[in-house]
Amino acid sequence: MSLVDRLGEYRKFRARSAPLPTGSSSYTCSDFFKLQNPRDKPKALSWDHRTSLDSVNRKTSPLKASPYNHQRAMVSLGAARPASEYYPWESISMRCISNIPSQSNEHENNTSKFCSVSCSKGETEYDLGVALNYGHPIGSPQALRFITEHVEFIHNPPYADWESCLTCGSTSALEIALRLFCNRGDTVIVEDFTYPGTLSAIQAQGLQPLGVDVDGCGLVPEVLDRKLQNWTSCQGPKPFVLYMIPTGQNPTGITQSAARRREIYQVAEKHDLYILEDDPYYYLQMEGLHIDCMPSQEIKTFNTDAYLSQLPPSYLSLDISGRVLRLDSTSKILAPGLRCGWVTGCSQIIEKFASYSETGPISPSGPSQVMLYKLLDQTWGHQGFLEWLVSLSQKYRQRRDTLIKACLQHLPYDVCRWGVPDAGMFIRISVDASKHPGFVKTDIPSEISANLLIIEDRIFSHSQENGVLVSKGSWFTADRTSISTLFFRLTFVASPEESLVKGVEVFAQAVRSVLAK
Repeated sequence: MSLVDRLGEYRKFRARSAPLPTGSSSYTCSDFFKLQNPRDKPKALSWDHRTSLDSVNRKTSPLKASPYNHQRAMVSLGAARPASEYYPWESISMRCISNIPSQSNEHENNTSKFCSVSCSKGETEYDLGVALNYGHPIGSPQALRFITEHVEFIHNPPYADWESCLTCGSTSALEIALRLFCNRGDTVIVEDFTYPGTLSAIQAQGLQPLGVDVDGCGLVPEVLDRKLQNWTSCQGPKPFVLYMIPTGQNPTGITQSAARRREIYQVAEKHDLYILEDDPYYYLQMEGLHIDCMPSQEIKTFNTDAYLSQLPPSYLSLDISGRVLRLDSTSKILAPGLRCGWVTGCSQIIEKFASYSETGPISPSGPSQVMLYKLLDQTWGHQGFLEWLVSLSQKYRQRRDTLIKACLQHLPYDVCRWGVPDAGMFIRISVDASKHPGFVKTDIPSEISANLLIIEDRIFSHSQENGVLVSKGSWFTADRTSISTLFFRLTFVASPEESLVKGVEVFAQAVRSVLAK
């Protein structure tokens, strides 16, 4: 079935479905919007044995569970939801891109067409008075419908009782997920180098990160299996939460191959692991280049069908047990300031996730959900959203190629090595610290780490003093006493494209300056 035909099925399903529920904090769930009959798939496993003591004791708020939002008219003397007539906003208006460029050249932005969209109090499509009131922790029916359709279309989880839930971004979602599964003192498995915000969240909750080796295809399943197989009770409770960034990994830029994902999932099944799939870079897809080749200046144009065929299988799409909680975010594909994303998992876990939201963020910002709905649903639709992701990937591919070309031109190849990411935002530059005249060869891990940290700091400081900021590799490790490699993370998305070459040139000068001493 073609892309157009597949998306047409959702339009037909919407046409024959009941109207969306109305009113503030209207109850909604993904089951309202799924195209596929749940009887066609098995149900997820129970995860009572893997949830934390805190989550077991956590109950839904009786106020939030009360039936205030039936379709029939009701006089509410219960919930303290302020009347919308006293909100000081009558409407909001926005200009959105309506015609998405199909090429990667910057001048095409000039041909983009914009349209004006608005949201007002009393509006049928999305009442601003409702959006500004307390929201349901799962999200608004309008936004959740689009997200549910998108998740089913892209990932199609293999079990019946899956649901999506809107979040206040992946950082908030991760913090809730850790509380949901982990008790203080537990160990969380992570990739050897990972996002510092995750390490901070783990440590802030009294948990311990356990790094697992990563190679060119991602986390190494044999190492993961061996660590779990050899775990002893003196090390504490055996870890069962596995956190990964499988696509365009931060900071390495590595994307796990389809085969690698299946191997890791098999290890998860063997040891009954629960997987937190944090995938903010999933949609930023760029075809790979050989490391010894100059990047092509020709920008490859590909349609949405070709783009979809390049997307790797997500863990959610491989999950037959309900052992995956997938975290998605608008931060890298729309705008970080929306503070909006979504998680998808089995209904049992999403229900608990929502109960945590009730006493934390409560719900994603109503105006942010309005912005999502007006752009994704009313303006673009699913086809337009995919076209935007294609266009964005092409733009970032061009920037990636510019940065790689600069690395080839300026970095000392006898000292530096790097890969070419086919997804995400990052390039990892490995530096051979043994070239430093003061490098001390030793077999003591703590001494190796201390030596590397000194050299790393000198390169970082020299680069910063000359106007270029890079990220230290040591920021991404849980154990600074066992660092055995020196690298820096460079991103090609933050600065203007014309600044990338200058930035690499300054960084290269810093490397040469420090290693020459």
